[in-house]
Amino acid sequence: MTSHAELHPFGPVRLRRGQLLAAGVAMTLLGAAAPLFPREATLAVGAAAGWLVWLAGAVLLGVSLLLLPKWLYLTGVVASLFITGVGVYLTFQPATGALAAALLLAAVFVADGSLELAMALRLRPLKAWRWMLASALASLVAAGLIGLGLPERSTASIGLLLGLAFVTTGLGLVAVALTRRPDEA
Repeated sequence: MTSHAELHPFGPVRLRRGQLLAAGVAMTLLGAAAPLFPREATLAVGAAAGWLVWLAGAVLLGVSLLLLPKWLYLTGVVASLFITGVGVYLTFQPATGALAAALLLAAVFVADGSLELAMALRLRPLKAWRWMLASALASLVAAGLIGLGLPERSTASIGLLLGLAFVTTGLGLVAVALTRRPDEA
C-alpha cells in the first residue's frame, strides 16, 4: 500500500496545507510591501530592507522546520537562518551603505533562489513545480542584476527586486499549497 508521504514529493505537506498557504500569503504581502520603503533615505532603506529580510527569513525558517522533508530540511534551515541573520544585521546596522546592503541582498537572493530551485526540482511531478522554478529564477536573476550593478543599484530598483523576489516566493508557496495531488482527485 502506498503512503501519503510517497505520493507527494514533500511528504507530510498534505497535513499542513493551511500553514503553507499562510506562509505563501505572508511572503506575497512582504514582497508587495518591499517597494514602498526604498523611496526613503539610504539609512531608512537599510533598516526597512533589513526588517523585511529578517521577517522573510523567519517565514522561510518556519516553512523549513514544519514542512520540509529530511533531505531538504537542513538546507532550508541553513538558508533561512542566513537570510534571517542578514536581515538582523541590516536592521541594526542600516548605515552599512547602499553598496553593502545591495551585495548582502544579492546574497539573500542567491540563498532564496537556490532553496527554491531545490524545492522546484523535488516537486516536478506536481504542476506547482513551475511556480517554484519561476520564483527561483526570479531570485537568481535579481541577484545577478544587483551583482552586475544593474539597474544602477538605486534604492527604488533594489526595493523593486526585493519585492519581486518575495512576491514570487509567496506565489510559489501558494501554488504548492493549492495543488491537488493524484490521491485527492
